[in-house]
Formats: sequence, C-alpha cells, structure tokens
Amino acid sequence: MNIQVVALLVQEGSKVLTQLLQMRPPRSATPEAPTPTPITLETSNAEPAASSTLETRDKNKATSIVAGCVPCALGHLGTCTGLLNEAMRFARSDGVASTEVIQRANMCLDELNAMERVDLRPEMIANLPEWEKEIANKALDQSRATRHGLEGLSSIDGLEKTAADMQTARQAIGVSWFKQKIPHMTPDEKTDLKKHAEEHINEIISPGG
Repeated sequence: MNIQVVALLVQEGSKVLTQLLQMRPPRSATPEAPTPTPITLETSNAEPAASSTLETRDKNKATSIVAGCVPCALGHLGTCTGLLNEAMRFARSDGVASTEVIQRANMCLDELNAMERVDLRPEMIANLPEWEKEIANKALDQSRATRHGLEGLSSIDGLEKTAADMQTARQAIGVSWFKQKIPHMTPDEKTDLKKHAEEHINEIISPGG
C-alpha cells in the first residue's frame, strides 16, 4: 500500500480519535492509575464476493500509478492553509502589504500551482474511481477560488476570508477522502492500516506520551 496513503489515513483518523479522547470525562483520582490497555481496532475479515473482487482488482490496476494524487493534493492544501494562517498574523500587525504577507501568499500560490499542474493534472485523475475523482475536483475548485482570492488581495478582511475558506475546505476534503477511502480498501490494505492506526493511537494514550 502506498506509504503516503497509509500516512494520510492515520493522520486524518488520529485527528478524530484525538478529539474523542479529549472529550472524555476526567477520571476520578485513584492511588494507582491502571495501565491503559492497548487499543485494538476491529477489521472485517470477510472475503468479498467474486464479482466485487474482480472489480477491486480492476480499480487497483487503474489507480496503481496515480494512487498518491489526492493525498499529495491534500498535502498542498494543508501547506497553503498554514501559510495563510501565518500571513494573517503578520497582516494584523503590519498590514496586508507587508513583505511577510506577500511572501507567504506567493508560497501558497506556488503550492496550488504545483497541485493543479502536477498532482491533479487531467491524466492523473482521469482513471480514478468516481468517488475519488469527485474529491479531486473539489480540491481543484478550492485551489482556483483561493488563487483568485490571493491574486486580487487588497485588504485584511479579504485575506482572512480566503484563509478561512481554505482551512474549512481542507478539513472537509480531508474528512471526505478518509471516510470514503476505507470502504474501498482491500483486506490487506485494511490490515496494514489497522496496524499503523493502533500504533499511533497507543502513542497518544500511553503514559508520558
């Protein structure tokens, strides 16, 4: 399984799990806190029907070359989100014409251009399954909207709206990809993800971690 896909699945899933862990009510104080039991994730071992197995194999062949296209796009969107958040901090103190703001806006534009021209160029998404192609197109739509916002940037309010829209879209696209990727994974991919996810979750809840 593509390591970028595994890494992104664990990253997106761990965000949700971390939020759930933070929402748990605090434990009552006890003389000796019990050692937390490592978490295990249930995975279905049921074999798919013959027809669905063939369909899965065909999809794997179709996406074997471009499997990293959407995860890489999410990386570009995430980097751009961070840059715009930094730009907002400088804009509040130095104004939207600040060199720091302009530099970060330009770096964000570079990220978006790379995503559109490399990771999500037509031949990279043409053979994706429909569910993943839809996500890729949403990423492209957000990229274009952000580029237009930055190219016409003239005020702090405009930068703030562009940054907020980008962050909202990045989260929504990431969650959508994560939720839809898992049902389309092969049994081997699910087992691999389960292993990585358990290791990551146990690092979060382990004492002193």
